[in-house]
Amino acid sequence: MRDDEKRRGARRRRAVPIAVLILGVCVAVAVGLPQAVWAQSRTPGADRSADRFAARADCPPTSEICLENSLPGNPYSEWNVPGAGSSHIQGYPVQMSVNKGETAQFKVSTPATAYRMDIYRVGYYGGMGARKITTIRPSVPLPQQQPACLSDAATGLIDCGNWSVSASWAVPGDAVSGVYLANMVREDGVSGVSQLIFVVRDDSGGSDLLVQTADATWQAYNTYGGNSLYVGSPAGRAFKVSYNRPVITRAKWPETYFFDSEYPMVRWLEANGYDVSYTSSIDTASRGAELLEHKVFFAMGHAEYWSNEMRDNVQNARDAGVNLAFFTGNDIFWKTRWENSIDSAGVPFRTLVCYKETLANAKIDPSPQWTGTWRDPRFSPPSNGGRPENAVTGTLYRVNGNVSDSIVVPAEYGPMRLWRNTSIATLQPGEQAVFPAGTLGYEWNETPEDAFTPQGPVKLSETTLAYPTQILLDFGGTYGAGVATHHLTLYRVTSGALVFGAGTVQWSWGLDANHDRGAGTPTDIRMQQATVNLLADMRVQPASLQAGLVPATPSTDVTPPTSVITSPSSGASVAGQTPVSIQGTAVDAGGGVVAGVEVSVDGGGTWQQATGRANWRFDWTAGAPGPVTILSRAVDDIGNVQKTPTVLNVTVNAGCPCTIWPPDATPAEASKNDPSGIEVGVRFRSASEGFITGIRFYKGPANTGTHIGNLWTNTGTLLATATFTDETAGGWQQVTFSTPVPVRADTTYVASYFAPAGNYAVTRDYFNKAYSNGLLTALANGTDGGNGLYTYSKVSTFPTSTYRATNAWVDVVFTASSSLWDDTALPAVPTQPDSKAVALGLKFQASVPGFIRGIRFYKGPQNTGAHTGSLWTLDGQLLGSVTFTGETASGWQRAIFPTPIPINASTTYVISYHTTSGYYSVTRPYFTAQYSRGRLTALADGAAGGNGVYTYSGTNVFPTSTYKAANYWVDVLFDGTQTPAAAAAAAAAPRRGSAPDAAGPSAAGADGSRDAAPDRSRPSPREAGGPAARLA
Repeated sequence: MRDDEKRRGARRRRAVPIAVLILGVCVAVAVGLPQAVWAQSRTPGADRSADRFAARADCPPTSEICLENSLPGNPYSEWNVPGAGSSHIQGYPVQMSVNKGETAQFKVSTPATAYRMDIYRVGYYGGMGARKITTIRPSVPLPQQQPACLSDAATGLIDCGNWSVSASWAVPGDAVSGVYLANMVREDGVSGVSQLIFVVRDDSGGSDLLVQTADATWQAYNTYGGNSLYVGSPAGRAFKVSYNRPVITRAKWPETYFFDSEYPMVRWLEANGYDVSYTSSIDTASRGAELLEHKVFFAMGHAEYWSNEMRDNVQNARDAGVNLAFFTGNDIFWKTRWENSIDSAGVPFRTLVCYKETLANAKIDPSPQWTGTWRDPRFSPPSNGGRPENAVTGTLYRVNGNVSDSIVVPAEYGPMRLWRNTSIATLQPGEQAVFPAGTLGYEWNETPEDAFTPQGPVKLSETTLAYPTQILLDFGGTYGAGVATHHLTLYRVTSGALVFGAGTVQWSWGLDANHDRGAGTPTDIRMQQATVNLLADMRVQPASLQAGLVPATPSTDVTPPTSVITSPSSGASVAGQTPVSIQGTAVDAGGGVVAGVEVSVDGGGTWQQATGRANWRFDWTAGAPGPVTILSRAVDDIGNVQKTPTVLNVTVNAGCPCTIWPPDATPAEASKNDPSGIEVGVRFRSASEGFITGIRFYKGPANTGTHIGNLWTNTGTLLATATFTDETAGGWQQVTFSTPVPVRADTTYVASYFAPAGNYAVTRDYFNKAYSNGLLTALANGTDGGNGLYTYSKVSTFPTSTYRATNAWVDVVFTASSSLWDDTALPAVPTQPDSKAVALGLKFQASVPGFIRGIRFYKGPQNTGAHTGSLWTLDGQLLGSVTFTGETASGWQRAIFPTPIPINASTTYVISYHTTSGYYSVTRPYFTAQYSRGRLTALADGAAGGNGVYTYSGTNVFPTSTYKAANYWVDVLFDGTQTPAAAAAAAAAPRRGSAPDAAGPSAAGADGSRDAAPDRSRPSPREAGGPAARLA
């Protein structure tokens, strides 16, 4: 969590008031109900856990956990201690964990002349949550005077290890491993009770699941004595904290303590009879071999603080075949190290060190070890940071607390095996599952595509949200506005181990409704079943499933899927600095489904995820000229990754302006002995939208006279003509049109020139097959008509005849244009039922300087009015406008500005069109996240004011209002291949944007108010075409 939030936020925490808890207990006792206080506060429809988790009488005799939880529990009202408990009796365990059969020792500070310690084991126990194991008494005369805690001013360390042992418990040799509570209860006539937590291990049990508590995080937030890693001295925070202190974290930071997200997880695991044993963060660091005895290492809660030893031991276990389950968020964020306690005993692993060097922007820890965020690379080497957590968990912390949102699973993820036996598996296209609020929180992670992400990540959900202040913007010290996308993730390593990353602290809220915050949050049987499914695939089965759940069959699929690259073709040439669409297919033959395809355009150095699964696409902007190896690999829904990637070699040519033939291409015969006037030409296509700026032809020495170059549609409509001047005696000649001619992708055109004296260049039988160079293709003879065209004439005319597929060496000069969407992109609502005249647009940036040559918009069949396109600066200065002509009835329309308009790189502009008839096209929400294609980016809503802008007006105006981050499907024709010598003054860096219309838009039947903050209730940009909203 963000450090300054910790210091400011204690007063804002939403804990249940103590008086309410006491009242709930009294009511429960009065009516004879054994329910936990939490159950009294549930909202109608919330999960009644005690009804669904009735104790099982049919526990398998080998299921220790099932049998243990069949024993009578003790009421929550008996064992719960709200907050920090009484300040007049506080204590801590001398050992964070002990093995069964060992002795647990406790140090207690109190003026009490009599007190007892009630020992409870946490579990399910029919909904009670804990079972009383025993009561112990102090082993020293009372009152026991404890000395003031030791301290170190230079680091802020407070260590109470100089206290004396007050009581001990000889843990029975047959004790069940678990999280244990010790309630210190005064019995001297003065009320007072406090609670401490410790772990009882089972070092020889070899349970299926080894569950780690997040005790390192409890200690980081623990302010006992006045200091923690968030508050106090010497730097507004301490650099070291000690386990030799009572833990009072629950009072100020309940979201970071056991009872917020760990307690419901323990309850659920034990209610279902999973074979579990427990361990502490210290044990993960100091007893790494223990991890190898289990099928699954299971991290839960707010596991924010990890040492190098913890991470190494967990990675080693993974690589040895131990599955990892991270039901955590903000996990492995701060890198820590361990020191001995500073009391006379000098006990190892009792001091947690974290200088938070990322916040200092310097190496301030005297140790060579890095103790900033794991991801921060700035001082490593020589230090050992710069290892982002997603290399282990598959996810990376991004959203700071305190948030309470919902995980969303769109229908496209329904076929993934995680969702088997749930209603998610049968979602229809356009539908989505939304889990209870709070399950995405209180902090959460993204799934980046970087060099650290393990191969073959499987994404299992998708939730995109915007926040005004919570987005992490750097290595760990700066937070602000932005948009983030959450995925549940899975990957498999070569050892066979699966690694699951929930990427959220509070997944457990969907499993069990009992937790400190979020009273009334219902459980979700889909989340419960998915957890059963996941653990089954990790070779772990429950002994006593709760009602409504079904056993899950583990996967036996070990066959990876395969991918095929269908475009571009092998050996093809692609134009540099130009968008290239890499496309392909993937199939799975192992009984699962294709979960995704990754593509590498640097020979396997880095990988990025393609769009789609069985049919996929990856948009790539080719770089410097030279050979490039493109690779693809598919992954299925159990994490099997294609072992040998599919390979495609291409050559990147110099960027446009492009031609069909390179400058050194020559004909077989430079001057055919044919002196008759003739028009010769070539049929061609471009793979990208762009502009034909001129015509070229190869000239032999006898090809004299005045030559005219022409561009035609495939059926003979003249689009442009120009007369060649300043020709040389031979070789390639070129003329430029007075105005570039826009051409559509994959559309056939004819380029030709008129030779009044004949004697043209020829190569026979050339077009028996197509010839491609980058984006341009001269078609094979017979594709869209013959190729190698000619017509004898005394004047320039459209050529229509062919002979032996002859190449007469006519060429074009082409400049590619970039657009945000290609012609296959379609709006969710082609025609919005709104007949008012309106200007609609979007905010965009280009990553390089260039020119806006034109504008596009998607037209529905009822959008029949006059249309005007405009380009504006961010503050509303008009840079250019154009009227659309020659429109089709529907689909993408375009218009070309009379003069290309220069724009600067990384500068926000607004492109818009005005319709007099309304009935515009829309998808909402859309810009909850930025959308990029090639060198163009449509900004996320909130990045520079709202995006998806509109203003109702009878005339063309600058659009300023926004509604639900809608996309009105306006686009640009961008030419980034030519850099303006100097941008026009009007294209200078924009100033602050205009304010939106005060009235704002209104949803149909709504009140017309506009949210002051981003609408975080929308679950995903995939929720396109939801309830129609009229912009009023």
